[in-house]
Parts: sequence; structure tokens; C-alpha cells
Amino acid sequence: MDATDALPGGAVLVPEPSLELGIPSAWNNGKSSGRLIGEIDLAATPPAVRLARSYVRELVGQHFGADRSELGDLELLTSEAMTGAVLHAGLRPDGTITLSVLHLDRYVRIEVTDGGPPNGQQRPVDEHLPGHGLALLKALATDFGAHQGRNGTTFWFGIGVREGWRLP
Repeated sequence: MDATDALPGGAVLVPEPSLELGIPSAWNNGKSSGRLIGEIDLAATPPAVRLARSYVRELVGQHFGADRSELGDLELLTSEAMTGAVLHAGLRPDGTITLSVLHLDRYVRIEVTDGGPPNGQQRPVDEHLPGHGLALLKALATDFGAHQGRNGTTFWFGIGVREGWRLP
């Protein structure tokens, strides 16, 4: 299957996702030495939520040797962040959302970059997660935030690497 082919459920991957390792991340607005584990652009549609969750599970699982049962919190918060971007964000010119997975010290950081708020003004962090998302984020994430950049709004959260995960 080509990256531009439609996936089950109508989601479409955008061509040429970057899976390069060792690229400096946008952690703390580009001021860190985090390592990009993977990055993918997804069409800003509801099926992208499932694809993002699967992408994070597989990527982090392989990178740290973690099994599916250990990645539940990471998958849940990824779903919440992607749902917020799909439902409440303005579209980027190409209609995509960028999902980035980073590793910094003993943390995994997930970044979701969308087109920003539809009205062009920055939205508060609590508006990035619909429904019970903010409560889940506060309960499960080590840290979270959002920042506006030239590519849109990036909402991020970090979760500590669990005992038993091997560090690369």
C-alpha cells in the first residue's frame, strides 16, 4: 500500500512521513536535546484518531520494548489530543495534523500540531481536550502545554518512561 492510499475507515495518510531518528525536537519550543522517534502527517478527519493511537503504540512499543498493556495511558491521551485537534482546530492549508513522538531523558512526549483555532486567536490549553480529556490529562500526564508557532498550534503532553521499559 502506498502512503497516499486510503486506509480502512476513510483515513488518508499524507505522503512521506518522517521516521528519522536523532532530529532535534520542538520540546520546549525547540530549546531541548530531545530525540524525534517518529512523525507523521494525518488527514484531519475522525479516522485519524485511531491511526494516531496505533502509530504511537507501535512506535513507542518498538522503541522501548514495551508491550501493549503498558501503553494504555499513552494511547488514551493520544486519542484525546487528536480528537481535540480534529473536532476543534482550524485546518492547516494542506488539511493535515502532524503527530510527533519524542524521547527526552525518561519521558515520551507526544505533540499534535494543527491549524490553530478557527478564529486565529490562541486557545487555552484546556480547550485542546474535549469532554473529560483535561481531567484524564491531569491524572495521567507528567506535564502538558501548548504553544503557537508558524506551523499552527502544537498541543503536547509527556508521560514518564515506566520501569521495565528498556531505554535505547
